[in-house]
Amino acid sequence: MRKLELLAPGGDIESIKAAIVAGADAVYCGLNSFNARTRAENLSFDDLHGLLRIAHSHNCQLFLTLNIIVLEQELPALLKLLNQLVNTAIDGVIVQDLGLFYLLKHHYPTLDIHASTQVTTHNTAQLQFLGDLGASRANLSRELSLNEIKQMSDKAHAINMMTEVFVHGSNCIGFSGLCYFSSAHGGNSGNRGRCSQPCRDQYQTTDVGAQYPLNLKDNSAFADLDALYAAGADSLKVEGRIKKSHYVFRVIETWRKQISRLEQNLTTSLDKTPLYTVFNRDFSNGYLQGAIGKSMYIDNPRDNAVQHFSHIASLKPLANESITVAKALYDEKTQIITTVGDKIAKLSLDKPVISLFIAGNANQPLTIKVLVNEHQYHQLTPAQNREFSVSSTSCLTESDKYGLTHEELAKRFQSFSNAEYQLGHICFENLGQDLFVPFKDLTEMKRQVVLGLNQGRQAVEPITLQDVRSQLTLIDARTAETSNQFNAKPLEQVNQSTALSVLIANRRDLALYKQLKQQCLEQASSSEITAYYLVPDAITAEQDKLAWLFTEEPDLIPWFGAVIMENDLAAAKTLLKQIKPKRIVTNNSGVGVIANELSIAWIAGPYLNISNSISLYCLQQQGCSGAFLSNELNKNQLKSIKALHNFSLHYSVYHPIMLMSSRQCLFIQSSGCDKSVMDDECLTVCKKSTSITNVKGVDFVIDKKRREHNALYGNQHFYNPAILTELSGKFDSVLFDLRSIDTVSRWKTSALAALIQVNEQLNGDLASDLAELITDTTHAQYLKGL
Repeated sequence: MRKLELLAPGGDIESIKAAIVAGADAVYCGLNSFNARTRAENLSFDDLHGLLRIAHSHNCQLFLTLNIIVLEQELPALLKLLNQLVNTAIDGVIVQDLGLFYLLKHHYPTLDIHASTQVTTHNTAQLQFLGDLGASRANLSRELSLNEIKQMSDKAHAINMMTEVFVHGSNCIGFSGLCYFSSAHGGNSGNRGRCSQPCRDQYQTTDVGAQYPLNLKDNSAFADLDALYAAGADSLKVEGRIKKSHYVFRVIETWRKQISRLEQNLTTSLDKTPLYTVFNRDFSNGYLQGAIGKSMYIDNPRDNAVQHFSHIASLKPLANESITVAKALYDEKTQIITTVGDKIAKLSLDKPVISLFIAGNANQPLTIKVLVNEHQYHQLTPAQNREFSVSSTSCLTESDKYGLTHEELAKRFQSFSNAEYQLGHICFENLGQDLFVPFKDLTEMKRQVVLGLNQGRQAVEPITLQDVRSQLTLIDARTAETSNQFNAKPLEQVNQSTALSVLIANRRDLALYKQLKQQCLEQASSSEITAYYLVPDAITAEQDKLAWLFTEEPDLIPWFGAVIMENDLAAAKTLLKQIKPKRIVTNNSGVGVIANELSIAWIAGPYLNISNSISLYCLQQQGCSGAFLSNELNKNQLKSIKALHNFSLHYSVYHPIMLMSSRQCLFIQSSGCDKSVMDDECLTVCKKSTSITNVKGVDFVIDKKRREHNALYGNQHFYNPAILTELSGKFDSVLFDLRSIDTVSRWKTSALAALIQVNEQLNGDLASDLAELITDTTHAQYLKGL
């Protein structure tokens, strides 16, 4: 039988220990920086060493979350952390940032790379992309059905990758990695681990009576274990790094028993009672079953345990009141806490103590016996001492001038007291007097001791950012010898001019673009204007019309969204084969893989969250020819990003602020919907718009276009013309997104006149006051940054 991994959350030391003793096969946790749960207590580096010892003594792996996007100025600190991490026994690193993927693959190959849920992996070409970046596994998007997980797992296994599936815990209503709600409204980016969960906030009562219209029930695949196994999932992941140890223990213990039933060919349980005794918002498996809709919502973001058991009690004769239920749950929680405390009491983080016994006489090798007291990491077995010896290659010689002193030897080995070990007693009783051995022998013996302490793991020398960048330049120069694709120019390159581009999505906007292009062509000084045309999410349903449109309008450049499900990925490939464009823009890396296969140049869209130059280089190595930089960055963060030779940079100056894209129907709890479960027509036919208002009076737009997923937008467009002067020449093009999203923002004149004015400024007319072209806009994200 294929081994199923039970992967537990660990937000603090006690929770990690609780997961281990409850039977987790692996635990994911974060340090105090570079991880996507800054609200968790997280760990110090000393804590990490201790927990690795405990975990490995219980046959449990430990994975470290480094799953945020990284800023340019953070690259030195990131490398410093990786230089430490690579010399630990960590079992895997969970990653979102493309630059970090590149660093790990090319500079830290001993670290196992796991693709985070923040990468939004939902089609097989994305798996290929991640495999090319060195990922050994991918955490699949939570929105996938069992059939889709089967497709993804089959592909992953074919390219020697594993799949992780979230099976318990909080459900995000938006696709992970594509949610900017917390960032745009509060300045706490989910892509930086600071999500403040505005989707769980209270809103003014909606038309259907909901006060929490974006709040989903928790995910539970407990009854779907057999189906998940059949679908090929390799790792079952529990969400909850901000949950406490009693929660982690109860959930992992319950899932461990369920997996054991499967492994023993016993009937798996349908009884979720133990899972209801700890924090929950009730449970749903709607995504797994493809039953996305009303039953997945709950109009209460708080703990549902008392309500659940009170409801059960009310169905029985002579039922007690909810106060009795609440007390019983409190007593249950207290008992779990006591049980956890007892089980983890002996799991010490204390460093192992090293004792050295140095011995030797004239004409004999110098020997060092190393005794390591491992402490008591197992609960039921006594502490085990580990010992090994090393010897000098040269024999000791007599010397009355440079004899080995106890002080000199003690000083030489003092560095064994570090983050991982504590140096204890050094015994010299069996070492003769006035003896000498070459210092190179002592250096080699020290290296051998370190190797023994690390159980054969070779130390990796530190790498600096200068090392990384110099290697990039060398790679470019070496490649230029054969293909002339690159040459050895400096990484930083400032462009001389910036062109205007527009994103359109219908025939009305196409007519506007043609007028704009014609008027600008009549101005001799104007540069060419680029038009991107949005390819809708449901490509299959629109494929023939799109093929006709791009054939009739060869100037249009296809723009692919971030969510391309597997059936539409095949349609995207067929479309690109039909129309054979010179280039595309894609927010989905899977479409980039297809573009490479078809020798089509591709530009990475803004929803790939690019925030540093190493990410740009990573994309370039994957066949990408340019990229939009993230709109979450401020002026200084954008300015610091080093440009690459032969690689274009782009920025969206004007666009509706997408707060989230969702596979769920956002109208069910807002304006209402006749359907309780979404079907194929919901994606392809439905066209609606409404708004919701939070209790602070802030409005948000829910918009659903035909052929596109539901989306939530801010009530103002983003508009940042200041960047044209503050970072003049930084970008090859700037984008005006003309798609119709009904916010309060309005053009003061016609869109045509305004865009002509923008183009004039880009071509040297600095007198234009672009800030006044549009009313009621915001650029708060640009001011705050990440």
